[in-house]
Amino acid sequence: MLNIPNSNDWGKLLLRLMVGGMMLPHGIAKIVNGVGGIANLFASKGIPGFLAYGAYLGEVIAPILVILGLYTRIAALVIAGTIVVAVAVAHPGDILTFSSRTGAWGIELQAFYIFGGFAIALLGAGSYSLDAKKGRG
Repeated sequence: MLNIPNSNDWGKLLLRLMVGGMMLPHGIAKIVNGVGGIANLFASKGIPGFLAYGAYLGEVIAPILVILGLYTRIAALVIAGTIVVAVAVAHPGDILTFSSRTGAWGIELQAFYIFGGFAIALLGAGSYSLDAKKGRG
């Protein structure tokens, strides 16, 4: 076995960087292109369109907080919750599907964000975070 000092904290940092770092570009796309598409999708499902602005919280603010390790547990739950809503609204038919070509689960990427967010919420930020500097690591 490898004996890597602080391996748990390095693992938590890596997980935070992956989940937050992969989610943030989705949020940047919303900043550049707006949330009109989401608002229209929501409206078509009977959901108030203004709730689409929550994408900025779940795809911009929360990922930045997760990357920095600041209010990490709450921010990670916001990311997971955002994607649960996305699956429920935009991908419900994909939940039980698998690609015949690759075997990939229909919501594979979304599951990464959901379960990654829950894992971060359970594990906390670790020592390499702003939360640790504030005694919340």
